[in-house]
Amino acid sequence: NGKVFVSDVYEVSGDVDNSVGNIEYNGNVHIQGSVRGGFQVIAKGDIIIDGVVEDALIQSDDGQIIVKCGIHGMKKGLLDAGGNVITKFIENASVFSGGYVEAGSITYSDVSASDDVIVCERKGTIAGGVIRAGGKVDAQTIGSPMGAATQIEVGMAPDKKERYVQLQREISVLSQNINN
Repeated sequence: NGKVFVSDVYEVSGDVDNSVGNIEYNGNVHIQGSVRGGFQVIAKGDIIIDGVVEDALIQSDDGQIIVKCGIHGMKKGLLDAGGNVITKFIENASVFSGGYVEAGSITYSDVSASDDVIVCERKGTIAGGVIRAGGKVDAQTIGSPMGAATQIEVGMAPDKKERYVQLQREISVLSQNINN
């Protein structure tokens, strides 16, 4: 109607691959396909991916990350969100969230959330890997009859725990210096 509209959403109509390249944007990003292995999507706001994330880096400084089909990290994939992370499944990936993490299943992954980790599908399985939550971990099944080592840590936000361990080391060094 004769008006100019400027959107703060960067939209990609297909996959993030060699034809698109890495993405770095100061607003929100909406990818209507998948993010292929080795690529990066970095944004200040929300990142919404309609497909799958392979072994890629997805980073949202202030927003949340939504992956509608899931994450195949191949032991190299990393999702880092200032807000929540919501996805269908997480497999062989590292996920860090400033809010909560919600997934259908988590297998062989390193997941850290300042709030809760919620595995909400019918089977709701966490098998293998390390899950850290500042709040609670909610799942139907934790562990695997196949013997996959599954470690769950709850009660303290992972970043605060890391800072606590770092301060303990500094206290030890300073105490040793005082004694010397």
